[in-house]
Amino acid sequence: MFDQSHLSYLLFGLFLLIQTSSSHKISDIKNLGAFCANDTAFGDPNLNPIDTTEPRLINRVENGTLYKIGSGEDEIWLVHLYGNTGYDFGYAYGTLLRDQIHKMLPRAWAHFEQEIMDALKDLKIPKWLEEIIVNQGLRAGLDVQNDLVKNYMDPEIYAEMRGIADAAQYDYKTIVQLHMLGEITRGKFYI
Repeated sequence: MFDQSHLSYLLFGLFLLIQTSSSHKISDIKNLGAFCANDTAFGDPNLNPIDTTEPRLINRVENGTLYKIGSGEDEIWLVHLYGNTGYDFGYAYGTLLRDQIHKMLPRAWAHFEQEIMDALKDLKIPKWLEEIIVNQGLRAGLDVQNDLVKNYMDPEIYAEMRGIADAAQYDYKTIVQLHMLGEITRGKFYI
């Protein structure tokens, strides 16, 4: 059973996959930090001990392996992906986590849609985009956001999202829209 903490890890993993594909060289990455609207990077240090137990193999597919690490409430998924294209990475991710994607993404969408609609007036987005969201819905606003940024994004990111959608048999447009949540919220919401 997946609870709220598993939702966090799945979404974080999806975000990391799409944001930090191995198809990019570190020297090519211009922004290595999250410049969010809060000061969480300056919070209390993490004093939890480092887990040194061996990862437990859950599944292996072409271009990827799924492990669980940790124990109890601190158990998380560890996904190791490799390949030659973003699609390879995404397809492996979508294959390994198909069931989790189908269980969690609808819940994630409902959560973020409610949070964004409740705080829309406080978000730092242009008034015209706010009006699109109010009048046509969050999906329409995220589609507009995607149209604004897609020419500036590495096409491999879209290839990764396509691979996830194809392998998980999940709606590609919804995966792209979920990816655009960070653009609209500027990292304001937590799970």
